[in-house]
Amino acid sequence: MNKLKGFYKNNRVFVILMGIAAICLAIVLTILVIYFLNSSRGNLHGNRLNGIETVPISDNRLRELEALIEENEIVERASTRIMGRIIYINIFLNDGRPANGQEIAINSLEFFSEDELSFYDVSFIVDLLGDIDETVFPIMGYKNSNNRIISWTNFNE
Repeated sequence: MNKLKGFYKNNRVFVILMGIAAICLAIVLTILVIYFLNSSRGNLHGNRLNGIETVPISDNRLRELEALIEENEIVERASTRIMGRIIYINIFLNDGRPANGQEIAINSLEFFSEDELSFYDVSFIVDLLGDIDETVFPIMGYKNSNNRIISWTNFNE
C-alpha cells in the first residue's frame, strides 16, 4: 500500500490523467455499444412497409396466381413470393421465345387489383428449362408501383 501512495505522490498528474482517460474511454465504449445494439433491433424494412396491412396479399392468392400462370401450355412451373413491398414471380418455360415469356408475365398483372399494383412492385424472372448458352434466357422484368409499364432486360431474339 505504501508503494501505491508513493507512486501516487510522485506521479499525481499522470494518475489523474489516466483516470480521466479511462472514464472517457468507458463513456465512448458505452455510447458505441448502445448505438449499435439499437440500430440492429429495428425493422429490416424500416418505415417502407407502412400501410401494407391495408393492401394484403395472402399466400392462397399467390398460389392461385401460380396456377393461373401454369395453365399456359408452354409453362412448366411458376413460383411466387412476397418480400416487403415486392412481389417476385418466377416463370419456367418448357419451350418458347422471350416474347412468349414477356406476354405471360404481362398477362399475369391482370390478376392483381389496381390498389395492389399501385402499392407493390413486381419483379419477373422468365427462364427456359434445359436452356443452352446460346439463348437469351433468363430475361428479367420489373414493374415499379408508380409506373404502368414493365422494364425488361435488354436482349436480342
